[in-house]
Amino acid sequence: MTSSGYQVVVLPDPSWRERSIAIDAICAAGLRVLNVDTAMESKMICAGLMGAQLAPPVVVVARGDACLMLPAVALSLRTQHKDTSGYVLIDPDAPPASDTWPESPVLVLSSTEATGTSLRGWPVLRSEANATEQLVGLIGQLRIG
Repeated sequence: MTSSGYQVVVLPDPSWRERSIAIDAICAAGLRVLNVDTAMESKMICAGLMGAQLAPPVVVVARGDACLMLPAVALSLRTQHKDTSGYVLIDPDAPPASDTWPESPVLVLSSTEATGTSLRGWPVLRSEANATEQLVGLIGQLRIG
């Protein structure tokens, strides 16, 4: 996989122990990554996006509570005229939805059977032992789709 203009934005999540491994795997797949390494507050995340050099379209990856920031992230990207190819949610606690988000496809990677019962029809993939490989595969689906 080559970058071909795509970039993956990985939102912060202090409880995601495998986050750096996932970022390394995304980079190893030939994609550019914006590691948003700020406090998990929407204003801090959006400020980090505003100051970054993003190559649209982007795929946004969020895990757990960071999924709650996605409507603000989407608005920030739209105001910068950065096309979003899609979103990958990992073990989302409460996936947000509004009249403006999601404006792109959403894929969910879940480590529990319970997740996915009320995810608004978004495709849910049960994570396996190597969830990092699955994450890279889902990002690839959004890039192609």
